[in-house]
Amino acid sequence: KEFIKNNKNITFACLDDVTDPRNIGSLIRSAASFNINGIIIKERHYPNESKLMYKAASGAIEYVNIFQVSNINSTIKNLKDKNFWVYGFDGNGDKNFTDIDWKGNNILLFGSEGSGMHQHTSKYVDFLVKIDINKKIESLNISNSAAIVFHYLSYIKKKS
Repeated sequence: KEFIKNNKNITFACLDDVTDPRNIGSLIRSAASFNINGIIIKERHYPNESKLMYKAASGAIEYVNIFQVSNINSTIKNLKDKNFWVYGFDGNGDKNFTDIDWKGNNILLFGSEGSGMHQHTSKYVDFLVKIDINKKIESLNISNSAAIVFHYLSYIKKKS
């Protein structure tokens, strides 16, 4: 709560059912590299004993706030009540994420490696956005998707 009170233009990545320790580690590394304020993950999916995750993160874990929560949906609902916008990333999104005006407090919601966002979790999404990729390719790996988004947001924040 103090973190939110003392900061403006906060960006959190939220991982909905992401379980692969290598993907989580890579995502943490990208979040640290591009100044994402924190990662929200279900506590039972956070592999804090995984050597694979720590290896993929390459020491970046100490530079990112990791919020292990018991319930993703109630956490998102709570943050929405604190003026956060929720952007769900999905290949069928309405808009390319680069067409969004990334102001204020934002949650970047990424679904699981296979099935995407839970249907119930997607009800909390304010905007469904996509990364515009070659139509012949179904999707990107979640850690690659996150890195692209994190880099873009870092880039536009530096420009403004």
